[in-house]
Amino acid sequence: MAVLSELMSSSSNAESRTAVAVAMSGGVDSSVAAALLAQQGHEVIGLTMHLWTDPVGEELSLNRASGCCSVTMARDAAAVAQRMGFRHYVLDLSREFHSAVIEDFGREYLRGRTPNPCVRCNTFVKWQTLLERARRMGCEYLATGHYARADRSGSRVRLLRAAYLEKDQSYALWGLSQESLSRTLFPVGELSKTEVRRIAADLDLRTAEKPESQDICFVPDNDYRRFVKEHFSADLPVLEHGEIVGPDNRVLGYHGGVTRFTVGQRRGLGISADRPLYVTRIDARTNRVFVSYDDECFASVAAAEAVNWVSISEPEGPVECAVKVRYRDDLHPARVSPLPGNRVRIEFDRPVRAVTPGQSAVFYDGETVVGGGVLSLPQEMEDA
Repeated sequence: MAVLSELMSSSSNAESRTAVAVAMSGGVDSSVAAALLAQQGHEVIGLTMHLWTDPVGEELSLNRASGCCSVTMARDAAAVAQRMGFRHYVLDLSREFHSAVIEDFGREYLRGRTPNPCVRCNTFVKWQTLLERARRMGCEYLATGHYARADRSGSRVRLLRAAYLEKDQSYALWGLSQESLSRTLFPVGELSKTEVRRIAADLDLRTAEKPESQDICFVPDNDYRRFVKEHFSADLPVLEHGEIVGPDNRVLGYHGGVTRFTVGQRRGLGISADRPLYVTRIDARTNRVFVSYDDECFASVAAAEAVNWVSISEPEGPVECAVKVRYRDDLHPARVSPLPGNRVRIEFDRPVRAVTPGQSAVFYDGETVVGGGVLSLPQEMEDA
């Protein structure tokens, strides 16, 4: 178990024998993060967040939900804590989660945008509410199972991509503040997934072979359309039965609600044409979905709001960097120019496909996450 031994011996004096709260989802990554810290001699406290009990289908939420919301996940986290000999608690953060994540999820879809709830959860629940709870419990640090790294060698803590990029999760962490990042540990950030599973097996952890969940934790069947309809039904009628507008501004058909669509979507449009059509824009104000051919799906310019410069001070002028516009995306060379009100204008060196309002634009300088924001169309910025 060479990897584990190396990590145990590399613990810095500043971080040795400190109290560390570990956000434990019940998966293998957070389990190994907690186990490594316990092996290094830290006082570990495992914290599992209960985030969501569905008032529409409570039984479904409690027994079949994925991620942080299920009883099974909490039990698996508790089993790891018992195996490694540290305390474990389940915290009810459902009120904070509903306010910061669920309400935003619905609002964004009702605006014709496609939200990223994991970014919101990380920023406003895990690294805000949970970090504060950890502080009250006497913990100096919060650790997670994210594949990312933090560099403390300079005057500011830098958020870095994972050592093994195939599992890099830094995209979802751009909202962290410097204060939060300075109190965060990423014990698996230098490891591959194979190494993480090997450590879990060597330590006989219950989660060693546990499969990864790909669903949104509060939408266990991954049917976000059903979720929006059930939880935001009072706001939906005004957004139903609108026009689908083609590339020549001709009405090609009618839709059953803008919440059913996302930019770049091809399937499920309910219209026919001689060439494939894709959603290029959604205008919730006029209840219209705009579609066009593939070559119209590319954008040279985008904008982002609610920008956070996580690793650097806010720049006074344009920044040359690389930008990701979705989690599973390549890096696109671009020029990011700050605008008043925590906004930026993004000019891509080459047009980028399916720039989707509501998703995150994350800015990278090499392995450093410079910052990020929530994507908007340039005209949305002008209308603001």
